[in-house]
Order: sequence, then structure tokens, then C-alpha cells
Amino acid sequence: MQFKVLFTGLGSIGQKHLKNLLLLEDNFIIDALRRENKPFSGISKIYTNYQDIPDDYDIVFITNPTNLHYEAITKLKNKTKNMFIEKPVFDTPKNCEFSNGVNYVACPLRYNSEIIKLKEYVKNNKVYAFRAICSSYLPQWRKTGDYRECYSAKQEMGGGVELDLIHEIDYLKWIFGKFTTVKRISSKKSNLEITSNDLGLYLLENNNSAGSLHLDYFGRETKRQIEVFSEYETKTFDLLKNTNDMYLEEMKYFINLVKMQNKNGNNTPQEALESLKTALI
Repeated sequence: MQFKVLFTGLGSIGQKHLKNLLLLEDNFIIDALRRENKPFSGISKIYTNYQDIPDDYDIVFITNPTNLHYEAITKLKNKTKNMFIEKPVFDTPKNCEFSNGVNYVACPLRYNSEIIKLKEYVKNNKVYAFRAICSSYLPQWRKTGDYRECYSAKQEMGGGVELDLIHEIDYLKWIFGKFTTVKRISSKKSNLEITSNDLGLYLLENNNSAGSLHLDYFGRETKRQIEVFSEYETKTFDLLKNTNDMYLEEMKYFINLVKMQNKNGNNTPQEALESLKTALI
């Protein structure tokens, strides 16, 4: 089956999705919208203006900086049947129309082998509380260039731990349910040369359980894990011990949705907007 595909950006995450798309057995014709018309491996045609893009795409990948998502979606929703939107869906909550087909917002941690184990554990055990953390050192995490120039470092581009690490809010909400009480503290505390917040602390509660979430850009020891306190034990799930390629599994899931034109049951724009509202409360 042949698909005509457009990417709106080919930064690190766009390249990751492009690589995984090319690993699948289907036939893809892949174009891209970029600032400059420079050849790129795997890309057939490059556009530099929205108005030049034809309206016959099967899939558009919204992989440009977060602050540009709204413009890209608005200008491309009638040029494609389906959309894959990188997280977070927007930099601030917005009302927006999407394509008429499958609209999916990235949530790769839902395919993480440890998260899958965690979801099953919570399903089968009474969990009273949890304590989650995502901590890393930004200059080492964004090491392909000057960390000060990446979108994570720039508040105006949608950077900052609240948006950049929204995957944590997403998986917690997916596993424990929507939180009815949310309290947040976020600010810049370190000496990193960035304009975005490098620390986010959350308290989350609903009728099922309660917990805390710690996010930062300055931790010298990379950590991504969650402790759960259940009726009979305390158990830790280390997301860094993931045993599968969660991004490839996500791509397989999305392409199958497009093929079958099934309802997106994993992360709709509406669900992603709820996560965004929680992250920015």
C-alpha cells in the first residue's frame, strides 16, 4: 500500500519518525516542509511555503517546534486525510479543527515495556500513592548541538519541563485516570543558559490514588521512574529499562490505524489537550 506523506519539520524527533516510517514494509512517498530547500535523505520533495503544498496527502506529521503546531495544523488540515502530531499538541490550550481522518498525538511512553507492566500492575493491585520522576541534564540530553539553541531551552518555542516532559503527565493520567486535584510549582532554578523553566513539581490526586511528579533539566544522574505504594508492597518501575523500541511500536500502531481507518483509541487531540491543561494548571 502506498502512502503520500509530509513532514513539517526534520529535527531530531522528525528524523526519528522518518527513520521508523522507512523501516515499515509499506511504500511511502515522503515530502517535507522546511525553512530551506536543501536535499535530505529519504525526502522526495521539499517545500518552503504552505501555499505550494498540494492537497493530496495521506498523512502529515506535525514535527516542527511546539509553538508552530497550531499554524501547521490549521494550514494543512485540508491537505491531508490523517495527522500524526508530536507532543505536546500546542504550547497553550487552543480550539482547533483537525483533519477528517485519524488524528493522533504522540505518546510513546504508552508503548514502553515498563509502562505496560505498570498499567497491568495498577489494574491488578490497589495502589494508594505514587512518586514519579523524570530528571536529566539538558546539555547531555540535547547533545547534537548547542543546548542553548534547542527548543527545550526556549520558552517562546514551547520549551520548558512542563511541555517538554508532558509524557509523564500523559502516562500518569492514562494509568491512574484524570486527576481532580492538581497543584504545580515551576520555575528556573539552575545556572543553565536557558529562558525556559528547568524545574516542575506536581501534586496529583483523584479518587483512586495520589502522588507527586518531579521534572527537571539539571539532574546529573538521568532518572525516569515511578514508585508505587500498594496494599502489600512498594514497587519501582524504571522506564529507562525499556526493552522494546517504543517509537517504532507507536509508528506501527499509527500506520495500522490509518490503514484500517479505525478510531484512535490511544491519544486523541482532545485527550492531549486535557494533558496540556493539567501540565499548565
